[in-house]
Amino acid sequence: MILETATIRQARAGDARGIARVEVETWRDAYPTLVPRAYLVGRLDERLGAERWRRRIAGGEAIIVAAAAGAGNGIVGYATWGPARLARACLARAVPSSQLYELYVAPWARERGIGRRLVREAAARMLAAGTAAMVVEVLEGNPSRWFYEAQGGRLAARSHHGFAGKRLPTVVYAWDDLKALVGAAAE
Repeated sequence: MILETATIRQARAGDARGIARVEVETWRDAYPTLVPRAYLVGRLDERLGAERWRRRIAGGEAIIVAAAAGAGNGIVGYATWGPARLARACLARAVPSSQLYELYVAPWARERGIGRRLVREAAARMLAAGTAAMVVEVLEGNPSRWFYEAQGGRLAARSHHGFAGKRLPTVVYAWDDLKALVGAAAE
């Protein structure tokens, strides 16, 4: 399998199982000390997750995937986004903004540029839809949170958010100019 040539594309109904697998694997890998074990083992279920993802894809949500030949179900990562749910106070200026809701890459596929390609493609699609800025909320204890700073995200706020029945500390990263993020892909 050649992960470096993974295709970034719009999610299709047949991707639901692969997205669910990546979701379960990444949550169990990233959050074992942050989220209750009962949630990670009992509530995260690939079969149920696949049904939920089929509904989300059919509902027209903004979902892109990284697909690689030879990977189980072909999916090695995904990203979702939509209208900003967080306070616009996180942004340096009042402009149309979106929020990156989810960005996950299978643990065994990390450090290959897939996350960077997913976030830049999502940003490009946001720009094309008239969005100028983006925010993302991340669990403060997430070991991958530094990825967003490496992509030019500015630490804009700290908060708390409900995850798996607990209120956990989060950080919010902001990109005030998506053109700069998308342009970085060309460098």
